Amino acid sequence: MTLVYRPLPYGGYEGRRTGRRVALVLMMVLLVPMVIGVGCTIDTLRGYAVRARLAQAVDAAALAGGRVMFDTQRDGHIRSFFDKAFPTGFLGAQATTLTIADDVEAGTLTVSGSASLNVVFLKLFGEGEGNVKVEARSIVRRATLHARKAL
Repeated sequence: MTLVYRPLPYGGYEGRRTGRRVALVLMMVLLVPMVIGVGCTIDTLRGYAVRARLAQAVDAAALAGGRVMFDTQRDGHIRSFFDKAFPTGFLGAQATTLTIADDVEAGTLTVSGSASLNVVFLKLFGEGEGNVKVEARSIVRRATLHARKAL
């Protein structure tokens, strides 16, 4: 059995499937980088959104802690505000640490937080094991009783 190529309307004798194959190859060549680019963009935007929410949560916690800076339950208030402002699993991120440090003489309270975000596409470019760490820190200064008397 021999294959007979019939002329196409534009005058070519190529196989009829050649155009489809070329279109499929071009689509794959263009589509794969586009999907990877969109995925990396989504991972990056999630990272920025998690960092912004983390910064807002740390700020809220630090301000709450600054209000009750000399209270014995201060750390509990700070953690409570942080937990409410940064919900568990926000955009797939997990809060890892919340550090509270104070300097009574200077009247400062420092609250630092970090979160780990699981990324899908950025790990293709060597971002660890698929986790990106974001951090935020806030420092609140409150006038102490000694500073008020000096004024």
